Amino acid sequence: MVTPDPGDENAPTQRIEPTAPTTRIGPDADRAPAARTRWATRVFGPGTARGGDTAPTRVSSPAADRTSVLPGAGQADATRTAAAAPGTRPARTIPGDGRADGRTPWWRTLFGPLLDWMARLVSRVVVGPASDLDYAVPAELRRRYRVLDHIGAGGEAVVYLAEPTDSPGRRLALKVYRPGHDINRELLDRLRARGTASPHTPAIQGYGTAASSWGEDLAWEAQEYFSHGSLRSLIDQAPLSDERARAVVSAVADCLHHWQDELQHNHTDVKPENLLVRSLDPPVVALTDFGGAVRATMSRVYGGLAVTEDYAAPEVVEGRREAPAAWWSLGVIVHELVAGRRPERGGNWLTARNTEVDISAITDERWRLLARGLLTLAPSARWGHDEVVQWLAGERPQIRAVTRLRPIEFAGASHEDPPSLAFDLLDRSETGAMWLRTHWPQLRSWLDREVNDYTFDRAYLTGLDAHPEQAHVAISALAARYVPGMPPRFRGHEISADGLLDLATGDASRHAVVREAVTSGAVGLGAQHWCPHPACRSGGPGRCALLERVQHEVPLIMRKVSENVDQLVGSGPDAPRRPDTHETDTAWARAVELVLLPDTASRSRSLLRRQSWHPRQRTAAPHAPWWVEQRRLALRDANGRDALATRAALITAVLLLPEAARVGGAVSERERADGRARRQDRWASLAGSAGERWSQVREKAAGVRRRAAGASATGRPEGPTAPHPYNPAGPQDPSLDPREQERRRRRADKTMGQIQRAMKAGACRRFAYPAALLGLLDGLGRVVRPQEGFYPESEFVTSAYTGLLDAGNGAVLGWLSELTGAVTGLLPGDAGAAWWLPVLLSVLLVALGRSAASRKPTSRARRRLGAFRLAVVGTLFMVVVLLSTGLLALGSGVLIPLDGLLA
Repeated sequence: MVTPDPGDENAPTQRIEPTAPTTRIGPDADRAPAARTRWATRVFGPGTARGGDTAPTRVSSPAADRTSVLPGAGQADATRTAAAAPGTRPARTIPGDGRADGRTPWWRTLFGPLLDWMARLVSRVVVGPASDLDYAVPAELRRRYRVLDHIGAGGEAVVYLAEPTDSPGRRLALKVYRPGHDINRELLDRLRARGTASPHTPAIQGYGTAASSWGEDLAWEAQEYFSHGSLRSLIDQAPLSDERARAVVSAVADCLHHWQDELQHNHTDVKPENLLVRSLDPPVVALTDFGGAVRATMSRVYGGLAVTEDYAAPEVVEGRREAPAAWWSLGVIVHELVAGRRPERGGNWLTARNTEVDISAITDERWRLLARGLLTLAPSARWGHDEVVQWLAGERPQIRAVTRLRPIEFAGASHEDPPSLAFDLLDRSETGAMWLRTHWPQLRSWLDREVNDYTFDRAYLTGLDAHPEQAHVAISALAARYVPGMPPRFRGHEISADGLLDLATGDASRHAVVREAVTSGAVGLGAQHWCPHPACRSGGPGRCALLERVQHEVPLIMRKVSENVDQLVGSGPDAPRRPDTHETDTAWARAVELVLLPDTASRSRSLLRRQSWHPRQRTAAPHAPWWVEQRRLALRDANGRDALATRAALITAVLLLPEAARVGGAVSERERADGRARRQDRWASLAGSAGERWSQVREKAAGVRRRAAGASATGRPEGPTAPHPYNPAGPQDPSLDPREQERRRRRADKTMGQIQRAMKAGACRRFAYPAALLGLLDGLGRVVRPQEGFYPESEFVTSAYTGLLDAGNGAVLGWLSELTGAVTGLLPGDAGAAWWLPVLLSVLLVALGRSAASRKPTSRARRRLGAFRLAVVGTLFMVVVLLSTGLLALGSGVLIPLDGLLA
């Protein structure tokens, strides 16, 4: 028999006086991920956390109302997100803090008083008297309440003695919950409205949520302070006298009856620490710790609630939190009152469920009768308020007989009822699936003949030998029917809303489980389990609306995705290949995530947009026309009937993105080859035309030389007179051909024009230098911008960066970024996205500007004019480079350093 996980052993119930540890029962207790110890805790709390690790337990839940209820204050609703609850491991020895021989180091002796004073100062300012940096009293509460003392701490909260700042002298118990734990707002509303009308419930002064020093939302409640402490102080005096013990039993019984009969709430964690003493003579107790209270109208509740093992009834392992469970806790208290200790409970919880509790330590016959009646294993036969009242009146109520069923054997374990079998099958799912494939007829007969339960659908227990893959579905169906208080599981994985989201967003090897859970209907069966979400509980039946939505919508989305893929595959030479099975499994997981968290659609849409403009993440996918159409459908804002098609197009576009990149690369390469061929043809045509013109020029030059040679033979001057320096054309030479003289005149005019333009070439610095500065900022932005994205801390930078992103995704700038990105994409390698490209252009622009503005005698006019022209071309190319990222890199180069200065 598999022993259930006892939970997180690092969160015991801690009080000023010794007491039994509190263990958290839940499927997530063994999955606490490691987290980093806070810097302040390492520095100011070396004795408790320095050098240690933290392991926060993830408690996920849908958005709940963030409400603060104070005297005279209204209620304001806001979205609250549960944070992880850290639990610190035991402290370890720190190298340098001490020596092996036990001597204190010299620096500790010298600076020890100063360090201790600073630690007390910081603790007093940040935390208050509690000196608990991990769970500090939020500043908002310190303004409303003056913390006087530290009462105690448990696995869920830290309790302080406080008084309202507007009402000094009024003592209150301020309970600050650890991150990830919430309060029962419905019950607190009812108790606050009752005020002090009931002696068995504490008066509620206020409750709500407040932000801690670490930015986490912490739930809190302020209630009546009981100066006598808890029932633990009386039990520590056990064994008590017969009269005193009877008075305590009567007080606890009246308190439990008040909660179950008048408040209609079953308390799931009844123990002496939660029973506060209002008066000692006669004893009157009030039950607190409202996180353990659930509606009595619900026969099952979520199995992850915190309970204390030593006081919990055996059936709570199955998620059952019915009224008899509280009376079992009273039986344990009775044993403590009379015998001075709790009864022994050997073995694990599953074996304890069928093993009678040893109460031989109680010697008095009447007290043994009470303990036996309260510690009855079967909830239906266990004593309740009526039997306890009869016993207190001197009567002897009968121990109820339990009709036992013929047990059924599973893997060496004997089970007498369906809940026990269903829980064991759920706990050992692989072994249970193998057992069901051969024993399903036996299980059907046992349900029919022994249990006489015909409400369970027998279709789940039919033909499992021929369809062994349905065995896990049958286990889920049995769990949904008989142990709905436990978190739903499938193939050993939790498939509650939070568990299914973890599977969908986790390792790709688990995505096949997500697909099978949805296609087999196991998610729909999981929706029949009791749901912890407040929105689902408010509906009454407690079914998980999120899981029902997944079971309904995900198959519809994936059916549309399959139709889209079938239409695209084989539709042309550039059609995509059909996705592999693991890729399809990932698409199912992505659809589940999209239904559970609709906001993730924006992240997928951002991924699709980045394929066109992002310098590092863009691909050739936009060159595939069929993928562009799917992206267009995915990016549209559709609601109602078109929402299904939009989600399907979004998943299809992401699913086929690798194929789109491959096909788009081939299309792009083919287009580049066609472009090269066209350029070669155009160049050949231009080369032929230029060759023909060159031949004509050579013929004309040969004719001029022949005529010049004939003139020389007749005795004319051999050469023209040198032109005057201020007469470019020089004196007219009658020996030259008129056309040659015109050509020389035009050449001289052209030279003078270049000289005049070169004198103004320095004006290029007006645009070359600003372009160089922008290029340096662009290169800086490409270097400092993180790969995962920039998340500014300054409010001004946040608004500016958000506006920059919106402008980059706009119609005009988005179109320009795609156009210029296509231009920079023609560069070899990944040069268009490299940081050195704008920096190199900036250096060249500065050099060209200096060369164009040079006044040195050796600087020829042609060189200065060439520098001017190259500066114009370089500036235009710089604009192309800046626009290729949608000005995102340029803005990052300015805003990221600015954020570092303003933060």
